Amino acid sequence: MFLFKRNGIYYVKYKDETQNRYRRISTKCTKKNEAIKFISGLNERLKNKSVVDFITLCSFHKKYLKYVSDNYSIGYTKTVDVSFKQLITSIGDIPIKNISYSQIDTFLTETYKRTKEGGRTYHIALKSAFNKAIKWNHLNENHFSKIKLQKIPKNNPIFIKETEFNELLELEQNMLLKTIYQFAFYTGMRLGEIINLQWSEVNLLDEIISVKNTNGFTTKSKKERTIPINSNLKTLLINMFPTIINIDKTNYVFTKNGIKLNGDYITKGFKKCIRISKLNKALHFHDLRHSFASNLAIKGVSLFIIKEILGHSDVKTTQIYSHLRIEDLKTSINLLNI
Repeated sequence: MFLFKRNGIYYVKYKDETQNRYRRISTKCTKKNEAIKFISGLNERLKNKSVVDFITLCSFHKKYLKYVSDNYSIGYTKTVDVSFKQLITSIGDIPIKNISYSQIDTFLTETYKRTKEGGRTYHIALKSAFNKAIKWNHLNENHFSKIKLQKIPKNNPIFIKETEFNELLELEQNMLLKTIYQFAFYTGMRLGEIINLQWSEVNLLDEIISVKNTNGFTTKSKKERTIPINSNLKTLLINMFPTIINIDKTNYVFTKNGIKLNGDYITKGFKKCIRISKLNKALHFHDLRHSFASNLAIKGVSLFIIKEILGHSDVKTTQIYSHLRIEDLKTSINLLNI
């Protein structure tokens, strides 16, 4: 580190160990004794700035994905994977310590232009990833944290009533898919929870389903919960039960030729059925979960009870269904006008 003067201002040239290159910065001082004081302060700041471990974006992607797959749900792991792939496509496989604020800003700006929801999803996932990079000593700062998340207006969830759902079931010829649709509609379980459900977690005697964390699956909230089995679902499960032989912990409730189902098989089948129906073409399999919650809200079930059944970590998430209860109350009050 040494001082030099240019146009009456003292500058400092030093080697930035975190970037492995030389830097020049202005002391903004015209007097040497003041410039020396500046150097003293700079030395203290550099001592507190740790040297990061070198890692490329692709290598970090692989390392972080392993961490996420070991600790979070399959759905979130896929989100992280896609987010990294989009970033790598945008800026290439470069050392993550060399990624600039400008590159991150450009990537997010372009992504938000294509899809606001996608941009927000990538932003959140990558912000968490780069925070972990700091803890793993691969970075000193996270540029994703410097960019404000864009707010996206939330629309009320789409849902279908039981009469509409029964019409949909009549169109589905695949009995396995039909059963899974019913299971989702009567439990509000997420797709990942359904395909990972084991017979050991179904208690027909006490009429409850236990949604558990296992070695191969973790719920979105990481919390286990219990879901009551209604009469429609119990009949469905009883009819399935005799076809299952040697039930133990390794037996999944839903399989195809004894093999665990892939989520895409179910979601694509559902969309195909929706296309030939008279229902809203925007409906997705996940909306069966919304339908379950919406129908409970319409019937006056407390949001706090719905929260527990759905496994929401915060009742604020469940409050998207509150408008349905309000509409139902308005309808009831209007009966006084008759």
